[in-house]
Amino acid sequence: MRRVTILSTVMVLGIAAAASAGGPQLRSSHKVRAVKLVRPVTAAAVAQGVQRLESVYTTQQLEKGVYVGAEFCLACHNKPGLRNTKHFEALRRPMVQYSLIPGRGVVADYDQNGVDDFEQGLDFNTISSVFDPYKPNAPILSVENGTYYITIGQDKMPVVATQGGTGDWKQRFLVRVPVSDTADGYSVDNYVSPIQFNEKTHQYVLYHAEAWYDSNHQPKFNPSTTASELAAGNSRQYSEKCIGCHTTGIKNLQKTASGEWKYTPYIAVLYNQDDPSYFDYDHDGNVDILNIQCEACHGPGSAHILGGGDPSKIVNPAKLDRQGQDEICEQCHVRVKSVPNGTHDWPYNDATNTQWYPGIGQPLSDFWTDAAGRWPDGKTSKQHHQQFQDFSTSAMFASTDDEVTCITCHDAHGSSNEHMIVEERVDDGVTFKTAADNDTLCLSCHADDFGIEPEMVADYANNVEAIGEAVSKHTHHPYAPDRKMGLSRCTKCHMPKVAKSAINFDIHSHTFEAIPPEKTLAYQDQGGMPNSCAVSCHSLKVNLWGFGITPNIGVWNSVFEVNNANELMEYYGPGGAWWDTDESSEQSQTEAHAKIIEQLNQK
Repeated sequence: MRRVTILSTVMVLGIAAAASAGGPQLRSSHKVRAVKLVRPVTAAAVAQGVQRLESVYTTQQLEKGVYVGAEFCLACHNKPGLRNTKHFEALRRPMVQYSLIPGRGVVADYDQNGVDDFEQGLDFNTISSVFDPYKPNAPILSVENGTYYITIGQDKMPVVATQGGTGDWKQRFLVRVPVSDTADGYSVDNYVSPIQFNEKTHQYVLYHAEAWYDSNHQPKFNPSTTASELAAGNSRQYSEKCIGCHTTGIKNLQKTASGEWKYTPYIAVLYNQDDPSYFDYDHDGNVDILNIQCEACHGPGSAHILGGGDPSKIVNPAKLDRQGQDEICEQCHVRVKSVPNGTHDWPYNDATNTQWYPGIGQPLSDFWTDAAGRWPDGKTSKQHHQQFQDFSTSAMFASTDDEVTCITCHDAHGSSNEHMIVEERVDDGVTFKTAADNDTLCLSCHADDFGIEPEMVADYANNVEAIGEAVSKHTHHPYAPDRKMGLSRCTKCHMPKVAKSAINFDIHSHTFEAIPPEKTLAYQDQGGMPNSCAVSCHSLKVNLWGFGITPNIGVWNSVFEVNNANELMEYYGPGGAWWDTDESSEQSQTEAHAKIIEQLNQK
């Protein structure tokens, strides 16, 4: 085993501790013993992992490319922040020991009493909630012998995994549904329950309740339901709609005779048994590789590992061209349909069952058609995970002078901030400590646009006053970007939160357009749309015109928002005192706005 010896020699530096073995049944005719780790990982444990791989896959398969999991990568590559990224924390096996720990366990606690709602035994039939129409068959939450359950009517469904729960957005719950005609009495696929917990508001909302209840608000399924009846009546199969962007590598994906989808992940041969990011997704007895791990961006790692860390046998995104770098992020940060049949909601060839991956040698655009949800301008995202579709319309993307890519601003290996913003950049020999909330990220590229020397931004603490004066000339607002109001923070105007994940609005636009108030007014016959000024400050935080503030942000054709936009246009719009967006259209726009105001005042 010369290759394993080489690998072990590399890994033994600075790595110590223990490993133990387990023995789940492999999906082939023989067994594989997965190496269950405690960290840090020993070189011996990694060598055992390699042996397991060679017992599962042929040499030809390993040399062509097999997904092996992040534990192999992290044994050599020191990326301590990776495990705490939202990429790595998307899917979690619910474990009582991690209850109420964001990114680890169940965080649902609607009454904030310090006990998660499953352990508390929350019965929605006994409280007032969005499930009131479904009483007395509203969901009941429970935990028994360490297993989390959701009960709807007669169906008591084990929770296989949670999605989300990182403290910022939402948490959903994947369940297996009792059926009458499978070997173990449960569905083949995992289904997304109708329960969604919004983390910032501590409230439950409905998630496709129609998939679980009929038009009379009665449960659609019971233990006598067959798998085919379940598949036909429930549209929330996770392997059909979601798994492609929440896993690393698709080994197989097919529709069963009953109409359920069966996703086959790659087996995890090296993992920590207490790590909730590893679990048996497809219920075959093997622990699987899930979430967005290293190989989602670097491509299958088996050849790299067996080659003793040969850099030519792995994809390094930093060495790719602009398109290649962006495609890595684009594979998930787009709202699309698979080709040619539109079966799945991620880039995929559903006719050949072919997954795109870094290094495949084929453009990602061959694997999807657009399905983005946009505001009426046809440009700005209204729904989440569409960042690339936004970015592709931006002036930054179109520019050939500075090749800005996703990783110009975001660190896929993790950072200490919420959005994985890079914390250091080097440009033309100048090193910048960067953050979005104090404008240093944007100014590390755009200092010249404000007449600021890049070195001043690099020495931000000693140049705040001068930087603030320069930026305020552009924003016409005081300079206090790092405060709660975010005054003169670049992202408040150029990356407003106008898309929805859990609540209105919690996802930043990536068109980098400061959305003008005139767009709110121009599309009133389509319900209007948000503008940067309103959504960031003037609807929720600032009562500048004496209108008050609105509790119903998201209703963009209300009298309040129209009046608000009309006032804002005096400063930012055609003929605006601060920013004149289009002098040629000033008269027609003004006439249209006056007509709208007149109509609204007559209501």
